[in-house]
This record gives sequence, C-alpha cells and structure tokens, in this order.
Amino acid sequence: MPSSQLNRLVFRRLLANKPLLYRGCLHRNAVRPLLATQHRTFLNLFKPHRKVKTAQVPPGLDVLGELSHSQRDNLRLPKPANVASALLSFFAPKKYPLENFHVAYALNAFRFLLENPRTDNQPWCSKEQLNQMLEQLITRRPHTGGTPHLSLGKLLADQLKNLTHPKAGDSAEDTPALPSEYEVVFAPKLIRLLTMYGAALMARENVLSTYHSVQNPSSQPEIRASEAVYSSWGYVIDGLASEDNEAELLNTLAMMQEYSIPYLQTIQRTVVAYFISKKNIQEAKKWYLQPPARDTDVEHMEPLDTTSADILKACALHGDQAFGQQIVTSLLKETPRKETWDAIFLWSAALGKGPDEIDRMMNVMIRRNNEERQKDPALAVTHPDIETINALVELAISKQDSYSAERYVALGEKRGIFPDETTYTMQIHYRLSIKDLDGARAAYSGLQGSTYENGQTVKAVNSLVQALCWSQQHVFDEIMAIVDELHERKVLLAPETVADLCVLHLRRGEMLDAADLLQIHSFNFSLSQRITIRTSFAAFIMDGQTSTSDAWDTYQIMRNCFPETPRDDRIPIMKEFFARNRSDMACHVFFHMRNSTEPHITTTKEVYVAAFTGFARNADAESLELAHNQLKLDLNVEMDTKLRNALMLAYACTGNNTHALEIWAKIGSSKEGPTYNSIAIAFRSCEGMPFGDRHAKSIWRRLKEMDVEIDKKIFTAYLSAIARNQLYDEALALLETGEEEYGYTPDLYILGHLFNATTHIDRQARLEEWIKKNYPSVWPKLEALGHTVTMDGFGFRQLHFSRDLEP
Repeated sequence: MPSSQLNRLVFRRLLANKPLLYRGCLHRNAVRPLLATQHRTFLNLFKPHRKVKTAQVPPGLDVLGELSHSQRDNLRLPKPANVASALLSFFAPKKYPLENFHVAYALNAFRFLLENPRTDNQPWCSKEQLNQMLEQLITRRPHTGGTPHLSLGKLLADQLKNLTHPKAGDSAEDTPALPSEYEVVFAPKLIRLLTMYGAALMARENVLSTYHSVQNPSSQPEIRASEAVYSSWGYVIDGLASEDNEAELLNTLAMMQEYSIPYLQTIQRTVVAYFISKKNIQEAKKWYLQPPARDTDVEHMEPLDTTSADILKACALHGDQAFGQQIVTSLLKETPRKETWDAIFLWSAALGKGPDEIDRMMNVMIRRNNEERQKDPALAVTHPDIETINALVELAISKQDSYSAERYVALGEKRGIFPDETTYTMQIHYRLSIKDLDGARAAYSGLQGSTYENGQTVKAVNSLVQALCWSQQHVFDEIMAIVDELHERKVLLAPETVADLCVLHLRRGEMLDAADLLQIHSFNFSLSQRITIRTSFAAFIMDGQTSTSDAWDTYQIMRNCFPETPRDDRIPIMKEFFARNRSDMACHVFFHMRNSTEPHITTTKEVYVAAFTGFARNADAESLELAHNQLKLDLNVEMDTKLRNALMLAYACTGNNTHALEIWAKIGSSKEGPTYNSIAIAFRSCEGMPFGDRHAKSIWRRLKEMDVEIDKKIFTAYLSAIARNQLYDEALALLETGEEEYGYTPDLYILGHLFNATTHIDRQARLEEWIKKNYPSVWPKLEALGHTVTMDGFGFRQLHFSRDLEP
C-alpha cells in the first residue's frame, strides 16, 4: 500500500474514532503470553514483577553448543581458545552427571581442538587437565547411555599416552625398564571407563596390549606385580559381570590363571555375587571354594566377610543348608571377627530365625567376646553395630518383610544402636512400599543433617517427594520444605520428581514456580529424562479438567523449556486446542511448527491435515487462509488426496463451498483419485450453497453410472446434502427407498444427520412426526441427545450430534 494512501487510511480511522485492524496478524486474538501478566493497581505500583529464573546450564556448555550449531549451519566458528576454555569449565568438578548430549558437545569440541592446534604447537590441555576430564567421565556417570563417553575417553587416553610415553628416539640407556606414568596411572582409568559403559571386551584388549607382562609373565616383573594390572583385571571382571557376559567372564578368569594374575579377594566377591544373581549356586560355590589372594601379595587368604555373607544368604534362600552350615563351622573354628558374626546373623535370619532369636545370638557373641578378652585383653571389643542392623534390615526388605525390618531397627535401638543415614534410607523405601507415607516422612526427619552423598539416599527422598505429590492428604508446604532442603544441598532431583512437582505447581496455578523448577533442573537431564518431564506437561495440557488458560500457559512453558519437542508430540496439543474451540491457540501451535527449521519439528502433510481438520470443526476461516497460504509456500509437502480432502472439508465448513468443490474437481482429475472420504466431503460441500442440490445430484449420478458401491456414510452424506438444499420430500423419498435399494435401515446415525441438515422449523416438526410414526424406537434416542436452538432461541433445532467428517 502506498504511504500516502496508508496515511489517509490512518487519519480517517482516527477521526472516525475507529480502531486500526490488520487481519493478517497472527496475534489477532487475545492469547495470553508465556505467563499471565498481572495488572498492578496503584498500591502495587512500586512492587517489582517476579521473573522466571535464568536457566542453570552446565558451565561452558553454551560455547560448546554454539560450536556444534555453527558447524552444522556453516556459520563463523568460535575461537579455539574460547572453546578450550569452555571445555575446561565444562569438566570442572561438579555433582550433576554428564549426560550423553552434554558429552557429545564436549567430544565435538575436543575434536575441533585437535584439528586446530595452537600456533606454538603446544597442546590446548595439559596432562593434569586431560586427567581431570577422564576422571570426571568416570565419577559423573550418566543415568543412561555412554557412547560419547567412550569416544571421548579414548581420545583423552591417546593424548595422555602421547604426553607420558617415552619418545621413540630415546636410547635404551635413557629409558629405564620401568612402567610409564600412562601404564600406572592413566591406563587403569581408561579401562575402568570402558567397563562402565559396556565395552568390557575392549577393556580386556587394552589390558593385554598395555601390560605386555600379561603375555609374557617372565618379563618386566615390576609391571606384572603392580597394582595397576590387578585393578585393571578387576575392572574387566566387574564389566563382564555387569554386562551379563558369562562366557567371556569365565574365559577371562582362565586367561588370568594362564598369565599368573592372582585371584584376588575382590575379584572373588564379584564372581560369587554374579553367579548368585544368576541363581547358579553350584558355580558360586565353586568360585567361593577357590582360595583367593590379597590385593598386595599372592598368599592364599580367606574370602572376604561380605563374600561369605553373600554365599550364606544364597544357600539359606535356595535350600542348600548343608553347604551353609559347613561355611559357618569353618568361620567359627577361630575367634570370629565382628564381620564374621554379621555373616552368621544373616545366615540365621535367612533360615527363618526371627529378631528375638537373633537378639539371643548377639548376646552369645558379646559373651564369647568378653570371655576371650579376659584371656587376652589385647583382643578388640566385638559388639553388633549399625552395620549389623542395616544388613539384617536389608535382608528383610529383600524378602518384602517390612514388619521384621521394623523389629530389627527396634532391636538395635534397644541395644543403643541408633539408625544412621543408610537405615533411614531403607526405612523410607520399605515404608513407601506399604503406602505408609507418614512413616516415610518420619524416617526422612531422621535424615536431617545428612550429607546426601549416598545415591540411595537421594533416590529414597525423591521417591518420598513423588509419593507425597500424588497423595491428597499431605500439605503442600510440607512437600516444598523437603524440596527446598534438597535445593539447599545442591541435590539434583530425579526427572520423575521434577515432573510431579511441576504438575503439582501447575494444578495450583503456580506457573512461575513450575518454570523456575524446570530452569534449575531440566538442562542437566539427558534427552530421555527430559521426555519424562515433557510427557507430564503434555498430559496436563490434554487433561479435560485443566482450564484452557492453564493449558495455554503450560504449553508456552513446555515450548520454551523443551524446544526439542518433536512434531508427534505437538500435533496432539494442537488438536486439543481445537477440541477446546480455541482455534487461535491451535493456530499458534501450527505456526510454531511451521517456523521451525528442525526436520523433526517442522510441518509435514500430517500437520496440515490435522490443522485443516481443526479449522473445519471450528469454522475458522481466517486461520484457514493463513495456513493454506503457508502450504502454498511449503516446498517440502506434496499434495495428495488426503491433504486435499482436509482442505476441501475446511473450506466447506467455513462457508466457501465453491472453493471446496474446486478442490473436489482437482481430486477427481488427480492421478490418485478420490476416496470414500472425498465423496462424503464433496456432498458436505454441496450443503448450504446456491444450487448445491445440482452439484450433489451430479456427483450421485456419476457414482451410480460408475457402479461405485454406496456405503452408509456416502448415502447419509447425499441425503443430508439434498435436505440442506430444501429438497425435503426427495430426502424422505430416498430414505424410504434406501432400505430396499441399499439395505440401510434408518437409525440414529442416518436420522440424526437428516434432522440436523433440515434447517426449517416447520420441516423439522414434520420430520419429527414422521420419525415418531415410522421409527418410534429411534426418536427417544435422538431426543436424549439434547439440542440447542439457533438464532438465540428463535430458529431451528440442532441436536447434540456430531457430523464431523474425517479427511
């Protein structure tokens, strides 16, 4: 529009005291922003607005992400120095885990630094910094995945190897035959990393290639006897056990024997525990009976007390009392240590002895210790302690015997042994298992002052918060007191806990609190964990009890905090707003997909079909025009019959019947051709337009000539088309002959469509009498649907009967 004409238009509207309108604006309807803005009164004038907290993104991740996106979009890359600084910040010691997508950015950045060396040929990261990165990959283990961790760990190890191994040009006199720093310090860390993330066989190959003494036991005794070799083989055994690779586990044990690697007590504990978990008691007994060695020498020793406790418990639970009694007898030959007594208590409890009998056995333990100390005062005092009680409680929990667990705790308190963090943690778990929320909260109160270093403690408190969120009997402030304490201790909540807390805030209308919680936690979760939270938000939006305004605010939070939300999750939300008769909100959801450049988010044929169908059911002509214009510009979407069906239905339901029939003509001339849904929609397009009966009869005649099978939907659609065009007598005649010719007896579906297509008061009254006379059993069903009266109560009736068509 020329500026002069625009100015005239503006001034004319202002002089006439009329508003300025732009009908192409996407925000034409009053849609609330991300969080509803509250209008301040005069008294609130000087009160600041509360703002959503800034997202707590891991340090350095913004630069690493910028590098990745710049590489993908062929933009200007950040300076390598900035990337190196961000990488070191990212691997600074923190509590939160390093999830897959975090480490994927770090891996890409490290490769970028390797491809862009410094001008002085010095490495971007020192040996100490590389070692710290490797340690962080080990200690900050993710909840799921680990593939990028393996790739980055191997790259870090290669760089450490280059920095620590002797140079090839060094002479034999300058290079002593001693293990290098890499073999002693860094190689075991790499092997541990490999075994943590499902690459135990690769770790074993690294052991064989790194420690040459394994292949030749007679050479390099310093390496063969070093603890690095022992720990590395132990990591391999742990990894194979966690991967449940029994064949390679046995093969590795044979290799260790061949290469004179001692069968350590710690390795025996892992092997015995593995076969117990497999319920292979015979194999567990075999490896238990094989004498182990200490970690520091090769002398044969007794198994660890924890190993004896495991095998005793397994024997008791699987009915092998003879072997268990044999172990107990051997343990009692000498003066039992406190750990030995703990194993015997577990054995007795697993056999079925109750807390009272265990109490008497503890008295025997104390009495025997006192007698021995009278003979030899140098002996240590042996009394049951909290570790004894915790082991018994853990056994009771494994047997799902919460009553016995409580009795063991009471037994300890009677002896002056008070619960510790582990005890309270287990109490929370087993009390929650029996739905005792008050008891679980009481156990949580005992955790006041705990360090929360134990992962099981954090897991138990998260489970408690989740249970309280779902409970209808506990005060909101009590839940938030627990959450605030976790935040003060910098504890990362579980994704399920964040999801439940967010839904709790949303149901209370506290949108800002839900957004704050997401900003604190969501960016530290893996993609799979973020799906858990996102799914809860989507479920809240789809909940029929959620108000439309709350649903829209929730969608805005979800869109901003979870920009990766795929198209398949956005389409149901768009449909939900259509179902709420908020086509304007659904239109925004549509354009958020349309404007996205991500392939898994941007619009496809399915999105357009859902949008056009929604615009049809909401009779939103403006939004339809906007979306159709976007379709014309979308080069990634090809027109097919289903998409044309949806477009034809939308134009038919918004009153542009002529355009709808033009689309019908395109469908008829297309290679794919029409479907049964196309025909029904074409008849719907003939309703309410001048001379629409002529078009409907023309289509009907062609169907008859082509001998197309007339199904119930097409028959009803044609019946409605001629009725809507005031041909009531022909409609009744078709209805009377339809049963004989097509086999469709007038029922609720056919008569409901016919009644709603009749748009005349007198004709509806006559049709009502006709239905009552000829089909008396159907009219009560129609009447039970209820109805509304058009024209503010002065027009014809419309039954609450859905006439929606599918494309």
